[in-house]
Amino acid sequence: MNSRSSVIGFRFALFLAVTVLMFSQTGYSQQVLQLRPNIQTFPASDLAVATTATGGKEIRFTTMTWNSGNGKLELWAGETGPAGQNVYQRVYLDNGTYFDNLAGTFEYHAAHMHFHFEDYAFYSLQPVNAPGASQRTGQKTTFCLMDTTKVNTRLPGAPNKPFYGGCGDVTQGMSVGWGDRYGSYLEGQSIDITGNPDGLYRLIIDADPENRLLETDDSDNASCVLVSITGFTAIPQGSCTTSTGEVTVASITPSSIAAGTVIAVTVTGTGFVSGSKLSFENGSGSRPVPTNVVVVNPNTITANVTVKSGGTGRDRVWDVRVDSAVLADGFAVVP
Repeated sequence: MNSRSSVIGFRFALFLAVTVLMFSQTGYSQQVLQLRPNIQTFPASDLAVATTATGGKEIRFTTMTWNSGNGKLELWAGETGPAGQNVYQRVYLDNGTYFDNLAGTFEYHAAHMHFHFEDYAFYSLQPVNAPGASQRTGQKTTFCLMDTTKVNTRLPGAPNKPFYGGCGDVTQGMSVGWGDRYGSYLEGQSIDITGNPDGLYRLIIDADPENRLLETDDSDNASCVLVSITGFTAIPQGSCTTSTGEVTVASITPSSIAAGTVIAVTVTGTGFVSGSKLSFENGSGSRPVPTNVVVVNPNTITANVTVKSGGTGRDRVWDVRVDSAVLADGFAVVP
């Protein structure tokens, strides 16, 4: 009797073990995946030195962050808290559900006339070779997050058209593969450098400096560019590191051309090296042809672009490629 009980007990234990194994192999034990964003920052561009309202000096620059993660960055307004209107980051899961994470506050920005997400970025200027200079910082900068610029819409989950198109007081966000660009002319895009001497500096942009947003990677939120300041000129000198890093394309200016003309363009991004190739692809009609391509530094390429007259292509919008990096739908040919 005891022997029979032992056999039955052994068989039951074996059944349980096999059942657990079958469940694990068929996915019942798999964890739900959080579809988190990943904020990355392009180096500052459009550098210039200007006079402040009080007669001092400031360096002005353009900032662009983008989302390279596996999920969108989405912000929702919540209840009123001690610091203002609470904002929650909505994190979606791969099973179709979501959860909300308290991420900061919304505040009405009078200069921009819409609601901003507080403390989204932090700017600093650090002396490298400027004897007598001190480190300068900008205030923690507020952003209205939206899809302004295509960066890499070939990423899984990236929409071809902007999804977050306005500065709402209820919902804001940044889609996978899209960036949010703040021009140097906007209020807040500057650091006061009054009293600092000419010289070489590091200009650092750090997104989500308080680490309030949930991301796939928190180690790649900052960018850095070397800047040579002389009087009222600020000239980028390339990356702050010797490594070329990842090749990316942030912008092309101008971003359109009339058929049958030639224009000079400037391409910005990261990781450009001597010999980097500039090309245009995935459009129709007469293809833009770049000539006199010059890699000014790891963040800047200049070139002349020519487009022949004629052609009946319907899609006259072209992707801009530098080596392996692509700016989708970045350059248009107008009739």
